[in-house]
Amino acid sequence: MLYQTIRRIHLYTAFFLLSFVLMYFITGYVMIHEVLVEHRDPQKKTRNLHLKYKGEKTPEAYAAHLEENFGLEGKRQPPKHQENGSWEFKYFRPGTSYEAVISAAGDSVRITESREHLRRTLTGFHRLHGYGGGLLYDLWAVCYDLASLSLILFTLSGIYLWYKLTQRHLLGWLLLFLSFGLTAATIGYLLTLP
Repeated sequence: MLYQTIRRIHLYTAFFLLSFVLMYFITGYVMIHEVLVEHRDPQKKTRNLHLKYKGEKTPEAYAAHLEENFGLEGKRQPPKHQENGSWEFKYFRPGTSYEAVISAAGDSVRITESREHLRRTLTGFHRLHGYGGGLLYDLWAVCYDLASLSLILFTLSGIYLWYKLTQRHLLGWLLLFLSFGLTAATIGYLLTLP
């Protein structure tokens, strides 16, 4: 019974992993081989609007007002306070980004919407990370986390199945420890780089 359950876990995690590994391969391939997909500048649209805001003059309050009233979606970057007193807010999701600049007086906002073409959109999917970018963004992040969990379960169930199906274990254990050693050495090397 345990063996059959482990086999099912191994199979289902493989299906889930396949979709995300394939997506990661395609988006990474486009990043490496840039000539395959034409590079075009994003389509930009800028709006200068009057800001009817009477609340607190804090970055968090401004951001909440912008998101609610101007439909800015995506993961918000930390706001930047400019030397001239204005506030700059940036939002990103694959394919679309927004830059909102609130004037120093707090009475107007300039919103620039950039719509990316295929190559930059695929690169955006490849680099997507973290939570806090809205429902679809967070759903995608949950799928990333599930893919990571699937990878761990796939590996552990694969080790179990290998151990149950083969009689000679020495070579398998040796290769397993060598792969862990290579990973540890790579991490150690990267941590000690200047």
